[in-house]
Amino acid sequence: MEESLPKYPWLLRQSWNFFSTLNFFTPVSEWTSLNVAEWMAALNLYAYSEVFRCKDIKGTDLLHLDEDKLMNMGIKDEFHQKALLACIDELKGKQQPPPPLEMPVMPDEIQSEHTNMTQLSFSSLERCGKCQKYLRGFLHQGYFCQDCGLKAHRTCVANGLPSCISSREKLYGIPCKWIFGKSLCTQFNPAESAAPYIVEQCTKELENKAKENTSFELYNIYCSSAPPEINEVCKNLNEFTTEVDLRELSPACLANILKKFLRELPDPIIPVQWYDRFVEASKIKNDEQCAARLNILVQQIPEHHRSTLKFIMAHLCRVCRMEYARGNRNPPTVLIQVMCHVFLRPPWERILQVVYNTQLHNRIIELLLMKCDWGEKLPQFASAPAIPPRKVSKIGSSLSLSMSEKDKSMSLQDAEWYWGNITRDEVNEKLNETVDGSFLVRDASNKCGEFTLTLRKGGANKLIKICHGNGKYGFTEPYSFNSVVELINHFRNDSLSQYNASLDIKLLYPVSKYNQEEEFGTSETIEKLTEIFIEINKRLRDKNHMLQMYLDDFNKTSHEVHSKRQALDALKELVSVFHEQTKTQEKFKNEAQPHEILKLNENIALLNERLRMMTESCEQLDENLHQREAYNRSLEREINNLKPIVKDLVKERDKYQRCLLNRGMKQSRIDQVLEKDESDIPDSSENCDLETLPHNDEKTWLLLNCNRQDAESALACKPDGTFLIRTSSTHQYALSIICNSIVSHCIIYETKKGLGFSEPYNIYDSLKSLVLHYAQNSLEIHNDSLNTTLKYPINAINYIYGVK
Repeated sequence: MEESLPKYPWLLRQSWNFFSTLNFFTPVSEWTSLNVAEWMAALNLYAYSEVFRCKDIKGTDLLHLDEDKLMNMGIKDEFHQKALLACIDELKGKQQPPPPLEMPVMPDEIQSEHTNMTQLSFSSLERCGKCQKYLRGFLHQGYFCQDCGLKAHRTCVANGLPSCISSREKLYGIPCKWIFGKSLCTQFNPAESAAPYIVEQCTKELENKAKENTSFELYNIYCSSAPPEINEVCKNLNEFTTEVDLRELSPACLANILKKFLRELPDPIIPVQWYDRFVEASKIKNDEQCAARLNILVQQIPEHHRSTLKFIMAHLCRVCRMEYARGNRNPPTVLIQVMCHVFLRPPWERILQVVYNTQLHNRIIELLLMKCDWGEKLPQFASAPAIPPRKVSKIGSSLSLSMSEKDKSMSLQDAEWYWGNITRDEVNEKLNETVDGSFLVRDASNKCGEFTLTLRKGGANKLIKICHGNGKYGFTEPYSFNSVVELINHFRNDSLSQYNASLDIKLLYPVSKYNQEEEFGTSETIEKLTEIFIEINKRLRDKNHMLQMYLDDFNKTSHEVHSKRQALDALKELVSVFHEQTKTQEKFKNEAQPHEILKLNENIALLNERLRMMTESCEQLDENLHQREAYNRSLEREINNLKPIVKDLVKERDKYQRCLLNRGMKQSRIDQVLEKDESDIPDSSENCDLETLPHNDEKTWLLLNCNRQDAESALACKPDGTFLIRTSSTHQYALSIICNSIVSHCIIYETKKGLGFSEPYNIYDSLKSLVLHYAQNSLEIHNDSLNTTLKYPINAINYIYGVK
């Protein structure tokens, strides 16, 4: 059988020396997205190279990036933003280093050569002590002198540094318990433990939290952004390793600490000396043979590295089992993509290989995890989403053969790859996580009889316009194809490089519009599918609730930040006015008569005291504002992390719903299942007999000593329908109830006929009878915005949360 070429032409290269070196200057504005990726790798920014490549960031785009654009690209870490922009400024020639400081040598200081230099990762922007430019990258940016505190680029260290001016007292030394950036061989004894202390503790706490809380997505935890507190936690871990209580940390923080520890290792888990051997092994086409070769190489790496690798792989296997048990049958593709650059990298002098070997890194980690024995059993995953779609072209295995007469005569509407009038977002969804060479065609958005070919290449979607003119179709003039079908069939056999040199790929795998879910769920019983459907719906409900809480808190803090900023501006203006007043008083004092000086001194003292108080208030408000802004940004990160999760869960739930419908379950039955699942909080008006309601006990809702503010505080964040009755400021009874997340207040009038909210409904002989009536009847008759009954008495907490 004819063997097809590899997806990536560099798989055929036997050495790394295939990178082209230009002997002429290429302006940044002419850089391709590949040039940008190489630049990022060279500056140790490659953690985001895939993001830049997927967004097709070219040189012209690079020069115009700013914080807002980076935020929109999903790069939310403040330090990472600053590091990227600093490198871009240096590229543009805008980075202005400060003038070098000439520090005199003090009597208790010693001038000597730098003999105590340590390679280190910095978590903030630092300048090189020699060239005064910023250290570049996110990790392993340069060296640190433990004697004098000098920081420097690797190249500056190699080319010579200024003299080391160190104090006889060690002021800059790294703590003796320092763990980040330290070699594995110095961190633990394999005979006593399987991995470094921090690795053992982080994985242990992550697994414990996963068992306690089944709502969060385990795979996504490892690709979540680092929370703001991580730098402080890591600093404490460096100084007080065993004393830091990791149980108080969030799962995202624990996962990012683990990744940070592994990334900052001087030599990664798979040492750089073994990099070429692992990459060479990954080129073996047969998965079983490739995995066997990788397993042999694992046994050859140093003991500390091998033991740590086995420990973490076993942890990842357990994570996969727990995620599978939660209903996620998909393979851990996201987990593999995150770990592929954490576990291995090329030597620094060949770091550009990262750009070209990403797919090989993925394959190495995937086969190690899925095919090798780590002492933990993996579940049987569903078919990997990265393989070609189920309904592939009938000629997919023999692309070199000519098209059949049927294919040639096929109409566009009959083509499996033609999706008609669908949106760009829908296309992105259908091509998400497909292999390179996957494609489909849709109507162009301009509705002018043209079409758009969307092709998967380099892990990103490439949009190619199919033009029409003089009865012919093509990408560029002159158009030479009689139909869109003929054009597509041509490029099923011929590379698109003849049209665009950067698209050296064929149209290999059509994404079919026919029966994409016909095989889904056929092996499961209706009961099992319903169980999975309910579980997904529960997770979706939990995530939606969490998202709503974050959104409410975000809106509240945004308003608070805006108000505080206005107050701070006003206070600063007032401080400025008082400064001017003190200057004026000093001027008057210099010109005053002797008998006036005493009074002026008193005025000046009073002004200075008030100025001091206002300055302190200004500083406190400024500090508080910074804290609220940081909290607001963290909420925004959480919201941005949750939105795609909710979107994926909606798609997953809809998929199972369609499957249940296809298997014969009626929509009314599905609705009943959802209603039953969502009735964790019982509805008193429908499910309970009046005699069993807690409403019968006045103590559960009557709070005579409660005022309006207390009521609003007590009802905040409670379920809609939670209520209490209190005494109003006019000494009447008042109902306070939460509906649509808003606390409302209603006066209860007491008349000769009885109690009620308005005539002619003032007919109840007691508060209890009024409460029991509206426990079954909506308040909407009195107020259009109160579409609820008196469901949950404020003091019947157990009842509110479904515990009887």
